[in-house]
Amino acid sequence: MTDAPAVPGSPLSSPLYRVYLAGQAVSQLGDGVVSVTFAFAALAVAPDGRGIPMVLLALWLARFVFIAYGGSLPDRVGRLPVMFGADAVRLAAQVFPAITFALGNPELWHLVVSAAVYGAATAFFTPGAVGLLPELVRPAQLQKANSWLDVAGDTGRLAGPALASLLVVVGGVPLALFFDAATFVVSLVSLAWLRRLIRARPPERGPAEDDDGGAGERVRFLDAVRVMPRLPLVLGAILVWVPVQVGLASVSVLGPITVQDRFGSIEQWGVIVTFLAAGGLLGALVSGHVRVEWRGVLTVALLVVSMPVQLLALAYGRHLVVVAGALFLAALAAGVAGVVFDTLVQLTVPKPMLSRVGSFETTMTTAMVPLGFVIALPLANLVGRTVYLAGLAAVIVATAAAVLVWAVPRSGLRDRALEDGAGDSAWQGVPSSTSPGSGREGGREGEAEGHVKGDQEARAWQLMTDGPPRP
Repeated sequence: MTDAPAVPGSPLSSPLYRVYLAGQAVSQLGDGVVSVTFAFAALAVAPDGRGIPMVLLALWLARFVFIAYGGSLPDRVGRLPVMFGADAVRLAAQVFPAITFALGNPELWHLVVSAAVYGAATAFFTPGAVGLLPELVRPAQLQKANSWLDVAGDTGRLAGPALASLLVVVGGVPLALFFDAATFVVSLVSLAWLRRLIRARPPERGPAEDDDGGAGERVRFLDAVRVMPRLPLVLGAILVWVPVQVGLASVSVLGPITVQDRFGSIEQWGVIVTFLAAGGLLGALVSGHVRVEWRGVLTVALLVVSMPVQLLALAYGRHLVVVAGALFLAALAAGVAGVVFDTLVQLTVPKPMLSRVGSFETTMTTAMVPLGFVIALPLANLVGRTVYLAGLAAVIVATAAAVLVWAVPRSGLRDRALEDGAGDSAWQGVPSSTSPGSGREGGREGEAEGHVKGDQEARAWQLMTDGPPRP
């Protein structure tokens, strides 16, 4: 992946991005392996199945508890150091249960503790990653850069389950867990290499704040909350994602049950999950070529297509091909929506607030996943599975409609960054084989290259908050 030819306008023209992408591609493969391996491990220590929801709740609750602080720490000490530390903790979290299984005395609490530590560390890694990417590529390359990262993630989710099954057959659960730990070693090496490259970057082309991509200003989490109403479509998309995340958790809980009841075999759920992963992969590939000036509206529209289609397919689909095809298309739409939204945030939000805004987004959405795990089965049993799934789809559509009615009159259809240049003012020049101004209309890449001027930074702050954050 790192040897792909550099082409004008491609994020692969940035050596920093190539190093980062290579490490994340390997790490995402490990994530695909461990998601299935933990299910095998939980069933091995608790054959009645109670271990699976306990592990999932530990993972997501830990992420929710730490996500607000996880968004503030990268802005204070630098994004790369926090991401490196988070990956080191996740490495330890995977080695611990691997050793207990290898020694032959695993317990359910080992998996629960491992999942909680893993989730807490992820709460620090993710906001740092949101703010890091604009340091590695040019603004015009952000969407393709996000697309390649999503391709790596979806490839891992697609190949991971098969690889996990092979590893478990060959060496049992310990081998699969040690494999995931090894992928974190690769990620740690890539992050250390990336930090070295950034420190070696010529000062005249480096970031204005520090070598690690940390913010020069100390921004509080409440500053990110305060800025959100000034980004109506960003906030609106997050509000739509709230019930979408409940739907995601509900599909995870009710999907296998529904498929087994309707089609007579739980193995059919594996077929559907494969179609979901393939749709997400295709969506990530397509998203790099989407060129619109209304990313916020497109994100909301794609979310309305994605999750309600999944819910309605599970509620009313009577043929496996229909359900699998619907979920494939829904995952494709979700894959495009994720990349388009990430790019919108990175182009619109001033750099010192990126990790905090990413933390706000994750706080809002992460809380919904354990909530969905908890309420899906009881409510489905209370009102009926079909009514619950269809009702949740209606809630998502109604939320999206309300968001558009509120947000569009306040911000217009076009992205704010495209109209006022806020995205360019947040970019720091990076070494690249692409000449300044190439591959972008109007030569705006050339204008963005180099240090961010003080008046540009002040303009970004004034645009978002009517002044810089309070000390």
